[in-house]
Amino acid sequence: MISRIKLLLEQKKPSARLIVFGCLAAAEGELVKKISKELIVLDTSLASLCRALGLKEENFSPKVIPAKSKEFISILPISTGCLGACTYCSACLARKELHSYTVESILQGMKNVLAFGSREIWLTSQDLGCYGHDIGPSLPILLRELLKVEGEYRIRLGMMNPNHFNKIKEEMVPLFCDERLYKFLHLPLQSGSNKILRAMNRKYSVKEFVGCVSFARKNIPNITISTDIIAGFPNETEADFAKTLKILRKVKPNVVNISRFGKRKGTLAEKMPNQVSELVKKARTKVLAELCDHISLMQNKKLVGRNVLCLVSERAKGGFNARTNEYRPIFVGKGYGAFVQVKITIAKPHFFLGNVQKVLEE
Repeated sequence: MISRIKLLLEQKKPSARLIVFGCLAAAEGELVKKISKELIVLDTSLASLCRALGLKEENFSPKVIPAKSKEFISILPISTGCLGACTYCSACLARKELHSYTVESILQGMKNVLAFGSREIWLTSQDLGCYGHDIGPSLPILLRELLKVEGEYRIRLGMMNPNHFNKIKEEMVPLFCDERLYKFLHLPLQSGSNKILRAMNRKYSVKEFVGCVSFARKNIPNITISTDIIAGFPNETEADFAKTLKILRKVKPNVVNISRFGKRKGTLAEKMPNQVSELVKKARTKVLAELCDHISLMQNKKLVGRNVLCLVSERAKGGFNARTNEYRPIFVGKGYGAFVQVKITIAKPHFFLGNVQKVLEE
């Protein structure tokens, strides 16, 4: 991020001012200010951003941010902050309290982006599952209202922690019967060792994570499970790492986001004893990547030959990315912005190749 800020300073027009806003600015404000006196460094509040831009501060609603270079996708934040306090996370230092936007303001945001041509909406938050804990309505209540909006579109849910999903899972099941809600769940594991989860201050156990996945697969046919793993957290032994591999082999998630533990200034994990060496972290991420690629490829091969309904929502080099109703990515050659029937021809670990059989709308 620091490098990116420096690059933007070099590229901007001499008369322009550069605003640094969000978690990095709040958590590392003094560090960011040292880059240049030209920078306007803010925190995470919309009020401070509005003041900097000369806008009115009252009647805040979620700010829908069109994803870069994706004219048919919009990002709709439903809350800021979370209820967790993970020992490795700097975001919770910057956004210390949960602030959920009202159902009405989110609903209006969705209607706005649909009116401007968006067809795929990403609901985002630091933890989608705790939406509404501060104002009353839950995520299922929000989704029921959003799905009342008429039209052909798709909603993708962002990350939610297993402990919060566990509380709303029964209410979530019938919502996935609506094909406009992608059958996709992002439930982070982070580690297969309960010892490491406690050190991370995660609010769930390995057993609870496995239970959430089992429940979802039993009650939501063909659900895509995405998860996160952090390799090399302080005091992670070979035995702890082996437990993570064991759980991955058992659960077989469709998508795994792998990262090496990195120190974040001001977090408890930054000063924890028994830091794992970069060499070991690199080796463990390699093992994780190889295992997860193998698991994904074996699962993906089962879908070759099938005809599926997709929304072609993203440009890609030489073609487009389409998404099935389970949010599985298929590379196709036409149909941008439309719903299409696709025959899956080749499976890769992270995507498919397919032939468009029919464009359902022009």
